[in-house]
Amino acid sequence: MKSLVLILTLILSTGICVAENIRIEFATGEWPPFSSATLPEYGRATALVSAICKAAGISPSYNFYPWKRAELKVAKGEIFAAFPYAISEERKELYDFSETLFYGVNLFIYYDQNPRTSAPITYNILDDLRGYRIGVISGSFLSATLEDAGLDYEPTTSLDQSIHKLVAGRLDFFIDDRFVLHDAIQRLYPNITEHFRFLSRPFGNKTPTGLLVSRTYPGAHQILEKFNRGLAIIKQNGEYDRIIQKYHMTK
Repeated sequence: MKSLVLILTLILSTGICVAENIRIEFATGEWPPFSSATLPEYGRATALVSAICKAAGISPSYNFYPWKRAELKVAKGEIFAAFPYAISEERKELYDFSETLFYGVNLFIYYDQNPRTSAPITYNILDDLRGYRIGVISGSFLSATLEDAGLDYEPTTSLDQSIHKLVAGRLDFFIDDRFVLHDAIQRLYPNITEHFRFLSRPFGNKTPTGLLVSRTYPGAHQILEKFNRGLAIIKQNGEYDRIIQKYHMTK
């Protein structure tokens, strides 16, 4: 019934005259500081999405899931969109994306008490890391790049699990967003943060991040247009820059 009401609302709307304050479901997951059920405003990315929705006349409902489940719900059309997701060509084959919300910078982190990573490490190209055990979150777009490079990588189910594996010596490196990694080591190992180090060269270029949007959710195309207009509004009125500066995000 809810989907039917939404369809009728959108059918009766044209152009920019989409009905105001429609309630839309979004999926996200645990990826502090950008998204978390335990953070104020549910995290930095969620605060940005909320501001965009307010400008667009959308009332968002946030649902927290493991990342693979969130993506599956979007694919099935059960939820309009999930965030924050890296915008990649592979994902564009299956999903639509919003305009870019912000950019991420991915780094390699390692634990210098691990005998395998205690010596200085030279990293100019990915092939320099051949033979090391590299962790990435399961479902991450980073996996495809590592696989194409022929490197040994291990999908992990959570960020916290990955950091624990570094300390235990079960992983040599882990890749994720720089802010996410800094947050994790401060939260999990505040007394030994000096033993966590980063390779100086980032993993690839900065990554555009946005909404991963369903192609089967009722009225998804019109809702996405409405959301993108909200983003344009807050960029024009200065709210976007205020949020980006407040949370030290990259635009």
